[in-house]
Amino acid sequence: MMAEKIQVELPTDDYYEAEVKCRNSCPVKTDARGYLMATVAGDYERAYAISRATNPFASICGKICGAPCEKGCRRSDVDEAVVIRNIKGYLTDKRGPETGDLRTPLTYSIAPGSVQPEPNGKSVGVIGGGCAGYTCAHDLARLGYSVTIYERWEKSGGQLVQGVPINRLSRKVVADELASIELFENIEVKNGVDVGADITFQELEAKHDAVFIGVGLSRGRKIPIPNAEHPDAHIGLQFLFDFNMRERWDLRDRRSIVIGGGDVAFDVARSALRCGSPEVQLACLEREHLNEMTGSVDEREGGRREGVVINDGWGPREIVVENGRIKGLLVSKVIRVFDEAGKFSPRMEDETRLIEGDAVFFAVGQVSDLAFLEGTGVEVNGRGLVTVVNEETWQTTKPNVYAAGDIALGPKLFINAVATGSQAAQGIHAYLSGREKPLQLKRRLTFLDLPEYGRGSAYVDEEREEREELPVKPAEQPEFNTTVEYPDHEAKLQSARCLECHIHPTFEGDICILCGGCVDVCPSYCLSMKTVDRVEGGEELKVLAEMEFGSMEVAEAEGSVMLFDPLKCIRCGMCAQKCPTGACKMSVNSFEDCYA
Repeated sequence: MMAEKIQVELPTDDYYEAEVKCRNSCPVKTDARGYLMATVAGDYERAYAISRATNPFASICGKICGAPCEKGCRRSDVDEAVVIRNIKGYLTDKRGPETGDLRTPLTYSIAPGSVQPEPNGKSVGVIGGGCAGYTCAHDLARLGYSVTIYERWEKSGGQLVQGVPINRLSRKVVADELASIELFENIEVKNGVDVGADITFQELEAKHDAVFIGVGLSRGRKIPIPNAEHPDAHIGLQFLFDFNMRERWDLRDRRSIVIGGGDVAFDVARSALRCGSPEVQLACLEREHLNEMTGSVDEREGGRREGVVINDGWGPREIVVENGRIKGLLVSKVIRVFDEAGKFSPRMEDETRLIEGDAVFFAVGQVSDLAFLEGTGVEVNGRGLVTVVNEETWQTTKPNVYAAGDIALGPKLFINAVATGSQAAQGIHAYLSGREKPLQLKRRLTFLDLPEYGRGSAYVDEEREEREELPVKPAEQPEFNTTVEYPDHEAKLQSARCLECHIHPTFEGDICILCGGCVDVCPSYCLSMKTVDRVEGGEELKVLAEMEFGSMEVAEAEGSVMLFDPLKCIRCGMCAQKCPTGACKMSVNSFEDCYA
């Protein structure tokens, strides 16, 4: 019986780019691999420059990003992902705007344009002073546009200042990041201007050549359970807004219950402790051991450390009220959260239990406030989001109006708002300059053989270490940030855990003697040698076989191939060291990010 053929892929530029999964997992395509390597080398300026290249909010991301780069990190196939976000926080502390140098970080951007652009005579109005709005303004300003940001509240920053508690994110870091962008002379920020009340959307359209909407999802919601409208049943986002922007609530005589399992829910729970609540219970449908909870590991562990009790896998049924006061939340054990097709379809047991408490906070989702768009011709879809007709340009149903961030995507990470804000800026530029297509972030690849490569495999034994967290008494120290950035030696050790996925073995068939030494010495079993008749590679393999052997038939009769599994490779270089003829080399892909 003939053995089943092995499916293989012949490497192309796209293949080599996809190998660096941390970059491909990042919405703004930050070259995390690049700044990790520069950190190991002690070149902190270059490392920060790489982290800032495509991201005007690098400092924010170094503190609180959901780190999709780490979710893609190939080191997870070995043990645990590299602490990519934490290294960025380390770098921005050394070179970011928070050092007091607001101007230099601007020079590291690779967005089209320059830090000192020539005015082009056109203007854009930006509604919303959060990550999406400021990123769009930053990229448009580099191209010479006059940009006016209209922010409803007295402080810019959106959810960075309204929703993320100050103990998690220093307001100085936020203020410095925004102030750096505001150094562009062609950016004007108007705080305290509520579009729809202080100025109409139609007036903005008349005033500007294009309008960008980046208002986010500023309102929370409740789920329809009995007694949800009780005076002591609150919207979590409103509580956070008051905690961050107004007067903090006095919860010293209120045992708090938070409904929800995302980052906002944990922000509410930990902020309740800082308002003096003697006990905080969190209840959510999602089960932690099944990785269903959307709240980040940092938030969950931080909440537990401070005293939040997590009731995961318990669904809310009713807010129980006795004699006019909340007694607690009635919950049931969850049987499932999603159905067989992966659709949200929770099912709970009939048996219930009571989580006792005096106040309930809903942190179960966010909705928009788009009353200012009524009658403007800008359509809103059934989800309450601005309708986007082109997700390459983020153009809405009106050609001169663009939208990005949560108001176009639904609830996502801050880095998604940054990415779409940047893309919308190029969409606006294409529209106003008459370009057929917007400029897009691309990557140029060059290939180089490394004459010497002796990394070895000892680095694989280095374990992931998180940043140190200091003890805190939340009610007594509500603004104290417990996170301590790495010392230099630890930052280098953690950065050195990177697998360097852009480096890989290559083989020169003409001088290979088929000794198999490279296969034998490989500690991760990522190499194997097969005859051509054992593999299936489609038309690409056939073309290559014909080039080398004249025909596929001859190749299958006489040829061999070396198979490489990038998921197993630890880039130790032992294969190249073992090779007696130099047929096996370690090669590096160099990447240059650019717009084209």
